[in-house]
Amino acid sequence: MLNFNNPSLLVKKLIVFFFFYMILEGILRKWIFPGLSTQIYFIKDILLIIIYSIALRYNLIFQSTYSKIFIFFIVLISLFGFMGYNYNFNGIISYFLGLRSYWIFLPLFLIITHTFNKDDLVKFIKINFYSVIPYFLIVLLQSRLPETSFLNSGYDGNLQSPERPSAFFTYTTQNTYYFLFLFFCFFSYILNKKSFSIKDMLYITLLNFLLISVMILLKSRSVYFYVFVLIFYSIFFVTFSNFDRNLKLKKIFLILLTFVTFNISSIMFEKQYNYSQVRMNTDPSWESEFFLDHSEKQIHTFLILRDKKQDLYNYKSETTHMTVRDVCSKYSTICRIINDLYIFPAVQKSTLFGEGIGAGTKPVVIFNKIKKSFYLGEIDNKRIIMELGFVVGLFLILFKWSLVIILNIIALFKFRDKNKLIYIPLLLFVSTQLMLGTISYTVSFISFVFWLTFGLLFIAFNKENKNLR
Repeated sequence: MLNFNNPSLLVKKLIVFFFFYMILEGILRKWIFPGLSTQIYFIKDILLIIIYSIALRYNLIFQSTYSKIFIFFIVLISLFGFMGYNYNFNGIISYFLGLRSYWIFLPLFLIITHTFNKDDLVKFIKINFYSVIPYFLIVLLQSRLPETSFLNSGYDGNLQSPERPSAFFTYTTQNTYYFLFLFFCFFSYILNKKSFSIKDMLYITLLNFLLISVMILLKSRSVYFYVFVLIFYSIFFVTFSNFDRNLKLKKIFLILLTFVTFNISSIMFEKQYNYSQVRMNTDPSWESEFFLDHSEKQIHTFLILRDKKQDLYNYKSETTHMTVRDVCSKYSTICRIINDLYIFPAVQKSTLFGEGIGAGTKPVVIFNKIKKSFYLGEIDNKRIIMELGFVVGLFLILFKWSLVIILNIIALFKFRDKNKLIYIPLLLFVSTQLMLGTISYTVSFISFVFWLTFGLLFIAFNKENKNLR
């Protein structure tokens, strides 16, 4: 029964419930009611309407000045985004589907910043750890069972990436972001701890092993990038934090323990690890615009050469010249990241008003029964420019990137405090999503977990939150 005597507590509970519903949604769509997959897909909208209605009734969205300014700019961008569509029935429906893809989870970010505090964040992180063991078991089973098994089915019986586990979700990319969220929560837990008993150390070691094993079983390239960047990111902030030296060393030890569990898991799941290694640099770079525009340009590379003489190794550095073609053929993953940031072709090809907000997003493309329009959804930055035009679209991209720089500069000065270290993994997750992610491509767990994490991160900037002091 809903208790309206404490609306903030009520909304917090509803948001936590909604988080677990977003996981349950995949289970319902692909295993329990696959024939009602489309209908179940829209249940989340009803739940969000309930949450937003309560939040509006008790002024839990527009409490702060920055939230009002933020919403004002979102409304302006949304109105501008209508100009790219045709003013007919299909155009109007496409426009609202595009708005839904872009902003349906955005109010959650504002509600969380106004209602959650650090204690809520810690509790939420701990609750998520209960799902790690069943999560590991289902991913393990999916990786061992044949592609035709019931557990490996997608919604409507289709599986988009049969060689990679999708866990509770309808496709593998959602599962990737769920894993990343759990792993980043795990590191937040380590960074926030003020002491470690033997029981704590064993518990953390177990979680570490299970999550790293899931990472290898997922056979995804992006998770390796996220995880190992987080390791070095966390060590940097712990080193310069105001914890005492012994506690710093314990935290660094637990962080570096990831390398140990990684080596153990890579041996245990050698087949899946080898698969990931093969995928790591096998992108068809020649299809990317960055490669097409710069393939023959030469770049300077700095190499460390090792020469063995009389059982001793001598090291020397050497600067050499390689073409972009050579570099991309050897390190295609790096070129893929650069290509995602390479927005100049999109600026040149776009028009003033663009194709309309969300015109290239999955819901609009499906509604209009067409193939992917201009850019793949994975290249979020280019698609946004094509949708909103070379002025507003470019402004939104540059705003996202500037926000990443600003947040990380603030973190350098503010998050070294031992009470703020918990936000470091959240900051990295949000930063990489703002730079490279698919925040507005589809209404799924991917965009949801971004706005959720964004709200949890902004708890750190809520001056009225006494629990942060």
